[in-house]
Amino acid sequence: MAKKQTHDERIVEKNITQRCGGFSYRVRMTVSGIRIDENFDTLEEARAFRNRKRADLALDPTAKLVLQSREIKREAARLTLDTLLKKYAEEVTPSKKGERAELLRIQKLRRFPIAALPVSMVDRTTLRDFLQAGTNEGWSSSTARKYLMLVSAVFTTAVKRWGYTFENPVRTIEVPSNGAGRSRRLEAGEYDRMLNSVSKCRCRYLPALFVLAVETAARRGELLKLEWKDIDLKASTAILRDTKNSEDRVIPLSSRARQTLKELPRAISGPVFPLKEHQARSGFEYARRRARRAYEAECRDTDKVPDSDYLTGLRFHDLRREATSRLFERGFDLMEAASVTGHKTLSMLKRYTHLRAEDLAKKLG
Repeated sequence: MAKKQTHDERIVEKNITQRCGGFSYRVRMTVSGIRIDENFDTLEEARAFRNRKRADLALDPTAKLVLQSREIKREAARLTLDTLLKKYAEEVTPSKKGERAELLRIQKLRRFPIAALPVSMVDRTTLRDFLQAGTNEGWSSSTARKYLMLVSAVFTTAVKRWGYTFENPVRTIEVPSNGAGRSRRLEAGEYDRMLNSVSKCRCRYLPALFVLAVETAARRGELLKLEWKDIDLKASTAILRDTKNSEDRVIPLSSRARQTLKELPRAISGPVFPLKEHQARSGFEYARRRARRAYEAECRDTDKVPDSDYLTGLRFHDLRREATSRLFERGFDLMEAASVTGHKTLSMLKRYTHLRAEDLAKKLG
């Protein structure tokens, strides 16, 4: 007796099911790892096809290759960009230094309609629609570029690592430029106001983190990974381990940096700043807002119009730009500054260097 499989489909023979009340017969089988799924009008046709395929696959390697190619195309037709993004997030992203930022970017990208599309439908038109949606959300050209580069990396990985055969659609459109680099430095009085504000935070490490960022030009992540065993106060140096370019970097410590480190509670080993990245980020932002409120209050008391840009939009990473610029203002040459900041190219070092025209005018006399 035939075994019932679905409401309108039942098994009549091995690998053959009857559909639509006997008006259609379906052959489903797997031979040598190849999945076969075809429909026929009669049981005889279905039976003949099943038997022939068994023989063909056993004797003809070419037939096997054809079926493999057909199966790959079927799988690609069912595959969505969202599926690739999830696979990429699980297998590729964890090995990157910017894992957290990329995971957040992937999560946001998966919420866009383009993620639900089959990979075969992700083309220049759907990519442009995606970019327009991002523009409507206020994306800069730099942000748009990052999302496109993520999509491109996913497609490249799918082809080179996972064996898919589709094309990379990002190559068919013009990718936005990075846009103008930030030039934000600390304005007159902002350093003291920020230091005063972070000193009022409950976390005793934030003031020292702020000072070290300006004194060393180190990235926030590099400072948070700094350990006491890598600090030599006698030699006035510190070793930054596993930096952004995957290399260790020895940096000099100024007198203020050394004094700041001496005032911290010190352990024999362990991190200098036992903070999580989100704690450092939120602590800095809270201190910035508090400093801005204090500045606005002073302006009201003195009947001054507050500068809309003062203490506004300042990011922790801007401290690295401030520190890099100060190195040149102290007389460091290119090689000396690069050895401190870790920049590998002159163009990148230039992006982090913004010398004030008034200081240059003093040198002209």
